[in-house]
Amino acid sequence: MATKERFGEYLLRRGVLTRESVSAILEEQRLVREPFGQIVVRRGYLDENQLTEQLSSYSGIPLLQMEDIHKDTDLTGRIPKKLAAKFGVLPLGRSDKNELICACNGPVNLAALQSISKLVNRPVKLQLVPASQLKKMLTDRISREFDTSIRIPAAAIYNEDINLVAELLEKLLLRADTMDASDVHIEPGKDELIVRYRIDGMLTRVESLPIALMEKIVSRVKVLASLDIAERRMPQDGSFFFQPQYLDIELTGFNIRVSTMPVVYGEKVVMRILPPNDAVVGIGELGMDGDTLNRFKAMAASPYGIVLVTGPTGSGKSTTLYGLLQMLRDETRNIATLEDPVELKMRGINQTQIVPGPKITFAGALRSMLRQDPDIIMVGEIRDRETIEVALQAAITGHLVLSSLHTNDAPSSFTRLLDMGAEPFLVATSVRGILAQRLVRRICPVCRQPHEISANELKMLGLEGQSPFMISRGDGCDHCRGSGYAGRVGIFEWLDMDDRLKEMVAGRETTEGLRRYALEHRNFKTLRSNGVEKVRQGVTTPEEIMRVTM
Repeated sequence: MATKERFGEYLLRRGVLTRESVSAILEEQRLVREPFGQIVVRRGYLDENQLTEQLSSYSGIPLLQMEDIHKDTDLTGRIPKKLAAKFGVLPLGRSDKNELICACNGPVNLAALQSISKLVNRPVKLQLVPASQLKKMLTDRISREFDTSIRIPAAAIYNEDINLVAELLEKLLLRADTMDASDVHIEPGKDELIVRYRIDGMLTRVESLPIALMEKIVSRVKVLASLDIAERRMPQDGSFFFQPQYLDIELTGFNIRVSTMPVVYGEKVVMRILPPNDAVVGIGELGMDGDTLNRFKAMAASPYGIVLVTGPTGSGKSTTLYGLLQMLRDETRNIATLEDPVELKMRGINQTQIVPGPKITFAGALRSMLRQDPDIIMVGEIRDRETIEVALQAAITGHLVLSSLHTNDAPSSFTRLLDMGAEPFLVATSVRGILAQRLVRRICPVCRQPHEISANELKMLGLEGQSPFMISRGDGCDHCRGSGYAGRVGIFEWLDMDDRLKEMVAGRETTEGLRRYALEHRNFKTLRSNGVEKVRQGVTTPEEIMRVTM
């Protein structure tokens, strides 16, 4: 009996991957024990939709067709949630042939299908969806099946009922997770406790609670995060793993980072919802165009030098750096990081959390790390002259250094490094490339509608005098909570070095001079121009591009 060819061999035969790419993916797979396709997407060889189409062709499992599925809650309810999660399927309904239709993001074990079939006493048919869509469908099901609305019993306000307060906090965190919020802000006002979620980079008010609950909620958060509940005059930082204990719901937990800060009317709490360990967004999923992605990946795979990712706070720099580490890690390299704090734990990476103080600095820790025989070093952020000097020395002595910097664009990063006191010749010889980035909101795929760009919008984007073209907008719907946007994507500008650019940096050329040369000779695309491309592609809107590139 002939053995079915592996998925990697199938992609190789079809010319989707090269033999070198397959070998690199298999090497990483041995290290991280993840599905082959997941690594393909993370490394940028295919996006999720392309991977799903290839999987469908390879496995014979059709793509999801929701219009052919009839809802049947009695049928789908027969499948225990734990069992469905274990097998990686989501029961959706029945087909015209009375089959149970289940969504999945890859082939499912035959024994699992037989177990499900016995439970419902009918055949089971699979339909493929991208992994992120399956996760979204699972999250939506949780939000539909569980009531996260906030009702405040009097006992929670006036009595010392810890359970009621704990249940309230769990509802706030569960709702934040189902709404894809990145942060939860609990803010005491004069006569109310305001709860806001940061969704797609924008804060949204979601709840107003009695101010009498402030101390109880803050104390509960402090207990979970192992903070001092008696200390109310000093900021505190901590973390905890959230998994519902007081709500009757099955949910895979997630990590939360906590920050408390004294304010006028009490203590404010901000909780950052962190991704699961090793849940790295792949380089190929960030939104770079093909040319930028290929140039960035090639330069980041250099054996030595420094690669910088720049942008303001909240522009996705850490996400990009983690994606780079994920792409570069294998068992032949010693990869080490210095971070403050470690936001995402990764297998195969030696991560060190630095708490700067009089006895330890980033620069001192970096010197110690160089004695650990590293091949690749990631420094979370370059903050001072001493750190940049050690990083540059490491880069020119055979190490690949990855780091981030707070600058507005790629050319101004050179000026920033020199202003921090770095030697011009060291910057010129060690920096391999700089990636500047921002995050913009994606147009909601459910309520997206075509529109013709207006003359004012053309002028706003610097396209005055050009012929109008069609763009997209979201009209607002339940899926996007009326905003017209759902999710975010990056816009980028990549600047790599050549001999002339090195001479200009060593000679302290101005930022404007560097930018002009890059535009004329380095195929340099600015953040604004990359944003305009995404507007033309219907990914985002002119307002979003102007918001982040003013």
